Amino acid sequence: MRNRTTLRGRRRPRTQRPTPPEAPEPWWKRHARTLWLGAGIPVIGAVVTAIALQLLGLGGESGPSPVPAPSGTASGRPSTAPFVVTARQEDDAGCTALPRRVSSPEDRADLVSGGDAGAVVRRNQGARVGELRVGLTLEGGASSLTVTSIGIRPTSPRAVEPLAGTLVCEPDGGGEAKIQLYADMDSPAPVFLQGRDSAQEYFRGNVVTLDPGEQVNLSATFSSEQGSREFELLIHYVQNGKEGTVPVPAPRGGRYAVTGFATRYGAVYEGSDGGVYRRLDDSRPCRWAPGSPGC
Repeated sequence: MRNRTTLRGRRRPRTQRPTPPEAPEPWWKRHARTLWLGAGIPVIGAVVTAIALQLLGLGGESGPSPVPAPSGTASGRPSTAPFVVTARQEDDAGCTALPRRVSSPEDRADLVSGGDAGAVVRRNQGARVGELRVGLTLEGGASSLTVTSIGIRPTSPRAVEPLAGTLVCEPDGGGEAKIQLYADMDSPAPVFLQGRDSAQEYFRGNVVTLDPGEQVNLSATFSSEQGSREFELLIHYVQNGKEGTVPVPAPRGGRYAVTGFATRYGAVYEGSDGGVYRRLDDSRPCRWAPGSPGC
């Protein structure tokens, strides 16, 4: 008999199934960390930087700041005044003094060739000599009001030395007004008086009532004999039981200033009707101020 080899009892070796290849990871998972690090860190950095800038007060943009109340108006009142006021210098015969001697070619050309002498005065911060006459026109607004006073606020506690750089004197122009006011700017606390020789304050017993659309003209004269003074004008009024203040802009963008005559000047110019000024040899103001020392 053929020998048979029995395989009973012997286990057939198991064969393992091959592991299927893993599916490729989606691109968004592969790059999630990179994306997060690339985008997140700058965002966090920007937030931290912004917080630091705000804490230090260096932020490029901040919230709106409250708008301050305009000069001359009380807080909470509308920014526009309830009436209109304009000022003009009255062209009476007189002189203007400058703090310095006219030296620039532009200034000299304006004087001797009939140019804009007023521009020379404004450029050199001139002041009217002896008297400054200013015409004020008040025009009423939508409702009636009462002007209780016009205040004078000097920029210095006392008058200083008269301006002695250049004296410019122009011919007569003329003008008339309705209400006459006078103020002595040599006084430490000048106020409007009822006249040159009066000691009575005008607004102590008088007011100006301004109806809608009404115009009231005033003429204010500011005098100085001893020194020079710059100042501001403030109109005080009452409307519907409430008080207010309105500043009066100086004529033609200039300033309110007046000075007394100096004994001598660095230069003296006299004007003619044609607008041309000629320089005088005499540096004293004797023609316009005969009582000046040395005349």
